[in-house]
Amino acid sequence: MWAFPGHNGTVVVGCDRSGESQNAVVEATREASRRGTELVLLSVAEHRPYWPDSLAWVARADAESAQQAQAAADGAMASALATDRSVAVRIAIVHEADSLELDDMARQTGLLVLGGRGDGGQMTFSLGSTSAELGRRFHCPILVVHDQGRPVERRQFGPDSVVVVGMDFTAAVDAVLAVAAAEALIRGLPLVVVHALPRGKDADRAAIGEAWRKCREALREAHLPPGVPNRLVITADDPVPALLHRVGQADLLVVGTHGHGRLAGLVAGSVSRAILDKATCDVLVVPPDVNASEAIPTALAGHSSRS
Repeated sequence: MWAFPGHNGTVVVGCDRSGESQNAVVEATREASRRGTELVLLSVAEHRPYWPDSLAWVARADAESAQQAQAAADGAMASALATDRSVAVRIAIVHEADSLELDDMARQTGLLVLGGRGDGGQMTFSLGSTSAELGRRFHCPILVVHDQGRPVERRQFGPDSVVVVGMDFTAAVDAVLAVAAAEALIRGLPLVVVHALPRGKDADRAAIGEAWRKCREALREAHLPPGVPNRLVITADDPVPALLHRVGQADLLVVGTHGHGRLAGLVAGSVSRAILDKATCDVLVVPPDVNASEAIPTALAGHSSRS
C-alpha cells in the first residue's frame, strides 16, 4: 500500500483581514474537500504595543486584538461556506503565534495553508512574521496561495494543469517527490519532475545522461504510486527559471527547503524564496523534516487499493 505523506491530518489555514487570506481560505476549503478532512480556520490575536504602557492600555490592546482575530475568523467562515458547504469547518483563535495551544493542533495537521502576503502586506515567511512562526511550529507541507485576484476569480485546476516538482539529490528528495505525487494523484493531474543541472556543468550528452540515470534511480527509490503519469525534464537553466517557465497560474509547484532550521531554505537568496517571490501559481513548500511514510486517510484509500 502506497503512503500519502502529509495527507492524514486536518487542513489548517491562517486567517487575517487581507485579501490574500481570503484566497487562502478558498483554496484550503478545496484542499479539505479533496482529502475528506476537517478545515480549521486559525486566527492569531497578537498583542500590539500601545503607549503609554499602563494596564488599561494593555487591556484595551488585548481586547482589540481579540476582536480583530474574531472578525477575521468570521469572514473566513463565510468564505469557506460559500466555497463548499460539505466541508466540516471550525474556528480556532489563539493568542500569539508562539502559543502552546498550537502544539496539539500542529501534531494533527496534514497541510498548512497560508496567503502569499499577510495583514499589512508582509510577505509570507518574512523575518518576525506570523507566517514564519507558524511555519516553524507546523511540521507538515505548507501551501502558499498566490494572489490571483478576488476569491471568486481564482482559477481551478483544468484539463491542461500539471503538478511540477523541483528535484535535486538531497536527503529530503524522497519526501518532496512523495508529496508532489500525492498532490498529483488526488487532483488527477500529471506530474512533471524538473532537474536543473548544477551550475558550471556542461549540458553535453554525457552530463545529461548521467543526470537522467540518477533522477530515474531516485524516482524508483521514492516508490511513487502507479497511475500517476509523470515526465522527467533535464535542463541547463538555473533552478528558478527552470521551474517558473514550466508552470501556469492553474498549476501547482512543489519545492523542498534546505538548511539546519525547518525554514532555513526560505532565507533571502535561496531558490525556495525566489520561487515564492516570483511564482504566479500556488506553491507547496515541503520542509526537510516531513515524514515520507505517513499513513493515508480513509478518503484516499481507494486510490491506493486500486494501485
